Amino acid sequence: MQVPVEIKLKTVQTQAGEIEKFELLEQGELTCKGETIYLRYTEAKAGAQTILKIKPAELLLTRRQGQLALQLNLVEGQQTNAKYKTAYGIISLVAKCTTYKYEPLTETSSELKVEYLLYSGEELLGEYKLELQFKA
Repeated sequence: MQVPVEIKLKTVQTQAGEIEKFELLEQGELTCKGETIYLRYTEAKAGAQTILKIKPAELLLTRRQGQLALQLNLVEGQQTNAKYKTAYGIISLVAKCTTYKYEPLTETSSELKVEYLLYSGEELLGEYKLELQFKA
């Protein structure tokens, strides 16, 4: 069953001591399969297509924009490999999820807070905080 939802996403990223904040409000589509939730939406400004696969203790984020593609898996307390595909090739990244709080409110609304560090090799690229809310 696919349900239209309103998605609100706040992102705070810290890179090289500089903080950037983003807020996104989009219409999307929710699909539930057991305990797994799939959110799909397209960012109006950037045209990026995003799929979030949300489980009680894990998030898989897939984002495509033109020739760029990011696949990021986040599990609290774990380091996971990530891929960033560019026109020039694939960049291997490592994500370390420090916080994962998922709170289902109803069948068609939830909140998710995730914090993670993103590395390229030994180099810290940035610290990220995501707050996601969606509701039908």
